[in-house]
Amino acid sequence: MGAAELGRELGDASGPLLVATIASLTSLAHCYAVLGVILALGPIFAVVRRRLAAG
Repeated sequence: MGAAELGRELGDASGPLLVATIASLTSLAHCYAVLGVILALGPIFAVVRRRLAAG
């Protein structure tokens, strides 16, 4: 339970920093695009990892 809470807290802290960094380097539209790609890759990596572990 502590690891889950730590992960949530790290996400809450690093998410805005990541968004602000990308937005300051490019634009807010690019920032949203990068964030969308990152969020889309999470489930894809989870499925691939599960398939590799299964067999």
